[in-house]
Amino acid sequence: MPIQYEPASDVRHFAERFGLATPAQPSIVRPGTQGLFIRRPRGDRDDSVIAARFEAAEGRWGLVPLFAKERDYPYTFEARGETAASERNFYQPWKRGHRCVVLADALYRRGDSEHTVVRVTRGDGQPLAMAGLWNGWRAPDGECVESFALLTLPAVEQPSQRRVVFLRDAWIDDWLHCPVEETAAYLRPYDLDKLVRREIVRDPGIPLPERAPAG
Repeated sequence: MPIQYEPASDVRHFAERFGLATPAQPSIVRPGTQGLFIRRPRGDRDDSVIAARFEAAEGRWGLVPLFAKERDYPYTFEARGETAASERNFYQPWKRGHRCVVLADALYRRGDSEHTVVRVTRGDGQPLAMAGLWNGWRAPDGECVESFALLTLPAVEQPSQRRVVFLRDAWIDDWLHCPVEETAAYLRPYDLDKLVRREIVRDPGIPLPERAPAG
C-alpha cells in the first residue's frame, strides 16, 4: 500500500499536546524523505531532556535496522502490526519500546484506478496521529541516522489491503510510554465514521511511491 502524507502544519498541535516547538516541515512526506516524529526522549540525552515527557525528532521515513550496511535500506516505511515484534527489520525497535507518533493533516493512498488517489482526513479537522516505530542507526562515519516506519493493519473494509494505524487521542501518551508487552493493545482499527475519505484525480507531476514487494 504505497502512501504519502501531509505533515501537520499547525504548530499549536505540537505545543498544546506535547509542549514542543517544531521546525518547518515539507508540504508532503514520501518514503525515503525526512519526516518529523514524536517519541519519549532517548535515554542518552542530558538530564533536562530526559526529564521531559516528549521529544520531537526528524528522520528518514523508512526504518534503517541496526544490521543495515547503508542508510538507504529499502522497503521499511511500513511495518505490519501483527508481525513487527518478530520481523527481522523491526523486532529490535519493538522490543526496545522505540514507539513514535507522526501527526498528519492528511494521508494519501492509491485510488481504485491509476489516475486517482484517496485523501484521508479526520472529520473533526484534527490531525491524524499515526503509530510508528523509530530507530537510531550508526553510520560507518559515526553519524547517528534517525529513521521511522508507520505501523499498518489489514483494512476492515477490504482485508486484502492494509491501512496505517491511527491512534485515538486519549491513547497517544500511553502508546509512547506503555510497557513493551502492552504495545499490541493499541494497534486497533480506527472508527471509519470518524474519517473523511475523498477520491481525487492524481496530479501526474506528483508521483506516488513505488510498491514495496510482498511479504
